Amino acid sequence: MALTEKELTAIEDQLGSEEMLVTKFQSYSQMCSDPELKQKCSDIAQKHQCHFDRLISFLN
Repeated sequence: MALTEKELTAIEDQLGSEEMLVTKFQSYSQMCSDPELKQKCSDIAQKHQCHFDRLISFLN
């Protein structure tokens, strides 16, 4: 089933948001000196990377 233009636009917008969140949380993780907070930021970055990957799968 083909995606509509509106659905494609929504997925592209969400891809941009997820990509930005991955970048931000990876950066936050690198800035943290507290190991627990560093790990939490890394976990959140990975979660958003999974969201990004899932959205990409809809386009393939």
